Amino acid sequence: MSLNSSYASPDLIQELSRCESQLTDWLAGSERNAQLFARDPIAAMRAANLDLAEDTLRELEQITNSIARKIKQAA
Repeated sequence: MSLNSSYASPDLIQELSRCESQLTDWLAGSERNAQLFARDPIAAMRAANLDLAEDTLRELEQITNSIARKIKQAA
């Protein structure tokens, strides 16, 4: 996972890197997992039981929402 550090805290990047292979395995485990991730990545990460702190998931959610807003504004 490659996140721009201007968006994400070093702790967030470290935590996402730590669980990357576990998430990849979970996504490859079923089409349903992949579909959930495509619809709602944060909910999928919760469902994958990655042992991520809720604060970490909230930070990621804030970043993804911010990026989505910027994309919509640019369109």
